[in-house]
Amino acid sequence: MRFVGIFVFSFLLLAPGLSLSAEWVQESPGQKAYYNGRGQLEKLEIDADKDGRFEAEERYRNQRRVERREDLDGDGKWERKYLWHKDGSAELREQGRKGKLQRTFYGVDGAVERIEKDSDGDGTFESRWDYSSGVLQWVKKPRGIWHYNKKGKLRKAELDEDRNGRIERIEYYQGVNRLAKVEELTANGKVRCTWHYDANGKPQRSEEDTDGDGRLDCQRQFHANGTMEQTIDADENGVPEVRELFNATGNLISREEDLDGDGVFDLRTGRVSKQ
Repeated sequence: MRFVGIFVFSFLLLAPGLSLSAEWVQESPGQKAYYNGRGQLEKLEIDADKDGRFEAEERYRNQRRVERREDLDGDGKWERKYLWHKDGSAELREQGRKGKLQRTFYGVDGAVERIEKDSDGDGTFESRWDYSSGVLQWVKKPRGIWHYNKKGKLRKAELDEDRNGRIERIEYYQGVNRLAKVEELTANGKVRCTWHYDANGKPQRSEEDTDGDGRLDCQRQFHANGTMEQTIDADENGVPEVRELFNATGNLISREEDLDGDGVFDLRTGRVSKQ
């Protein structure tokens, strides 16, 4: 960096020898540079809008920029701080109101590696985004974890919807953020119900373990006209004993029962409500 200005050098006599004190040079109306006794730049104050206030400050060490601070709103506080490390990596700290803080970490190639966020100012970074070569890989927040593939497309979400420390729901995605399947979990982590969705995000079918024994005894099929067919295999022998049909508003239309277990529905209860 070439600076045009007048360098003023002053000498301080210190026992047992002689050393130079830090000096400054005015390069332009929007810049003030500070140099050490060896003529190396140590600090640069920047007034980009030339309003007489230095809204940015840069620090240098051994002719290498190591820090930059920015006052974004003119309140005299540094809301944004950049740190450059010897290995070429960097960090950005953004200070918000009420102690809120966000940190962004960059690799030696300049790509984002990780973002951490303290949303309530309690000193804990409760949210985190991780990247690989600048591509988002997973996100962790108080209500769950989101997983992405190598191309940065969402593939799975593990959700703790009531924030009690336990995953209650797992979502699976295909294509471009298209929800394909949902698993609802019990308190012990077993799958209680599985939902399958079509390309438009509408449910196609579901399987449910209604008694918690680990076997699916209730299946539902959703039709394009809004009706839903439900079969119940109470004895879990693979042959449903009950088949029910519901209209689009959830009202029961008909109910059929296999009384002798031969796979044929013997008893049918007629239309209970209009379809």
